[in-house]
Amino acid sequence: MKHCDVFIIGGGPAGSIAGAKLVQAGFNVKLVERQTFPRFVIGESLLPRCNQLLAEANMLESIENAGFQFKGGVAFQTPGKFEIYHFADNLGEAHNSSFQVKRELFDHELLKDAERKGVEVEFESEVIAYDPEANIVTVRTKQGDIERYQAKKVIDASGYGRVLPRLLDLDSTPKLALRRATFCRVEGDIRPADGTDGYIYVDIHGDNDAWIWNIPFNDGITSVGVVCTEEFFQSKNMNESEFWDHIIDTTPAAKARYAHAKKINDVGFLSGYSAAVKKLYGSNFVLVGNASEFLDPVFSSGVTLALESGSVAADLTIKELNGETVDWQVEYEDYMLRGINVFREFVTAWYDGRLQTIFFADDKEPRIKQSITSVLSGYVWNPKNFFVKNSGRAVDTLVSIIEAR
Repeated sequence: MKHCDVFIIGGGPAGSIAGAKLVQAGFNVKLVERQTFPRFVIGESLLPRCNQLLAEANMLESIENAGFQFKGGVAFQTPGKFEIYHFADNLGEAHNSSFQVKRELFDHELLKDAERKGVEVEFESEVIAYDPEANIVTVRTKQGDIERYQAKKVIDASGYGRVLPRLLDLDSTPKLALRRATFCRVEGDIRPADGTDGYIYVDIHGDNDAWIWNIPFNDGITSVGVVCTEEFFQSKNMNESEFWDHIIDTTPAAKARYAHAKKINDVGFLSGYSAAVKKLYGSNFVLVGNASEFLDPVFSSGVTLALESGSVAADLTIKELNGETVDWQVEYEDYMLRGINVFREFVTAWYDGRLQTIFFADDKEPRIKQSITSVLSGYVWNPKNFFVKNSGRAVDTLVSIIEAR
């Protein structure tokens, strides 16, 4: 039996930031990752809130030094309508820019930084069992050996692997409709020449049947993905590559941008990606990142929620290990769900069309646009933002006002 203060499952952003904060607080951390890094993963557009969280963990410098593409905002477009949100025009948040990143490079850089700070990282080892009462984790190593670790706390940052939800039957039915993302990377696209070439552009296809993400990297490569319901994809009777080509060719803005672009890899897809759990913590464990909840890629919330949950879980674990009382329901689950619910309301309103009504309104008051910008920046816990205080009512009220004009 081996021992550690904290055992972390998974080396993505949530696991890396949690591990880095814990070792800097003086605790012994073992992190096990099933794959080898670098490894491809989708979700390449970060939000300004990420920068703040990384700065607080003393990890931002390593990301800045990696030279990723500067991201200053997001633009939404559909034929005849265009609206851009510059992150600098927010409610006075701490950070007003972020990065576009190839996740294989970003995740690897974060994990290397955590390792430099003192996290013990082991690749190609898989967690195969967990005893929540004794807090013992069973691991199968790359060599096939079985090892057991007894920890004071277990943090599950296993992402789509969802190790503890699977082992402890914690999975729940997502509240959002199941959708699919069909994506690839291209080179040779025609980027905006107005200073927003590093922004993420979101193109709406048809009558809100699908939307396209356009995420530019600093090496001239762009990530391009199409998100829609499974029913819409199946209605076209095409394979993934044909479907991707069809959507790009029949969306005017995308057709112009990628007129001379070339695919540099095969078209891939991710289907039914939304996930939820019955609870985010137990007496000896806590779920962070995609191991807990994953909503939808439309507002690039995935890495933000991963870093937020990993950071908060680490802070609370530090308090607990130092002998302080922690109310995991209030300080972790309730806190995380406040932000998750703001993003969830925006996602729901995006797909039913209410949010486009607000985004594309011609005469939005400055405070409304600032509040939207703060949400799009990942600051979904700011109580000064009326979208945060009551996101559903705020969206419905604004739509009613706009439609009454």
